[in-house]
Amino acid sequence: MVQVGNIAQPLDDRTIVAGGGVSIEALPAAVIVLSNDRIVDVNTFGLRLAGAIDRSELIGRTFAEVVVVGDPVSADLENAAASDGAGTRWRHALIRPIAGNAAPVLVSQGPDWMVDGQTTRLLLLVPSMSDGNEALDADARHEARGRIADVFANLAHEMRTPLNAVIGFGEILVGEHFGPLAARYKDYSRDIVGAGYHLLALVNGALDLGRASAGPDTLDERPVELRAVLTSTIAMLQRSATLKSITVEVADLAGLPLIYADETRMRQLFVNLVSNAIKYSPVGRGVTIKHWIEDDGQVCIDVVDGGVGMSIDEVAIALLPFGRTESAMRTGEAGTGLGLPICKAIVEAHGGRLTIDSAPRRGTTISVVLPANRLVAAPGHGGLLNLL
Repeated sequence: MVQVGNIAQPLDDRTIVAGGGVSIEALPAAVIVLSNDRIVDVNTFGLRLAGAIDRSELIGRTFAEVVVVGDPVSADLENAAASDGAGTRWRHALIRPIAGNAAPVLVSQGPDWMVDGQTTRLLLLVPSMSDGNEALDADARHEARGRIADVFANLAHEMRTPLNAVIGFGEILVGEHFGPLAARYKDYSRDIVGAGYHLLALVNGALDLGRASAGPDTLDERPVELRAVLTSTIAMLQRSATLKSITVEVADLAGLPLIYADETRMRQLFVNLVSNAIKYSPVGRGVTIKHWIEDDGQVCIDVVDGGVGMSIDEVAIALLPFGRTESAMRTGEAGTGLGLPICKAIVEAHGGRLTIDSAPRRGTTISVVLPANRLVAAPGHGGLLNLL
């Protein structure tokens, strides 16, 4: 596809005019075509590598949402990417598939050419390692994900017990329950308690990420009223919003649909998203939650803030586990770097997708899109809610 204005149109025969008119389907590697840093086409190998079924799942997304580029495979004395024996410069990268965990790949930039006055770029991607075996079948993947979730749960349990003891004894010292402490020792005790709570948050976050990444098999699914989920979310975060004079508004609260989902995970998803919007917004800025249903039945919810925002590179970092962006750290707000990866894993476990549109000092819009098979009923779409 190529982008012409706001309309996506296919390349003639999906052929790259530059470099001798070679069809991207004829290339023996994954190919992604970019224009203005957004994906406008991808070949069949690219779809497989990204875990996608249809091109529409990738087209329109920024390259940084799908691939995180790292260091060169080989470098010259100035640490720039050096050519291999065939004259190609490769970089290590991670591809984030539509569902599942990131996988290592090698990426190389192909030719650039002009389409309707816009520079269009071709990128080649290949798996960075392969043992020649076929991918695990679905049952093996489910079993592996279940084992990972069990490991996270056991690890969290084993770490929580001593951590709670450390925090508890630290709070006893801070409270001087057994007699006064010198000022320096009291300060050290506060540091111990603060570090203990931070580590506990990391343990809990890692556990949540493990559970969410285990896939749909771990979901406790039932009809869920999003209206109730968002109402309780806002009530839970009201104090932190009030402290910053921030108003959290839901456009057409009564129009929120009934969906089939894991209610606990949905609440966790929106608590994380709205909490981040409040945390990284300046005093007095509003946070808005918008929602609508596409013609094909997809459920779309946007969480919009006017906060510090992120660059494209920072968006890629924020979606990685334990990723903390420079703009977030400059605010002085504490964080574990697990909130957005957990949100992304929750949405993908429900068969949906999470995307981020952000720019420095412009704010951030995080979009959650759930597939049509998650919609039970909504006002104007027939079903149970029309009877309420």
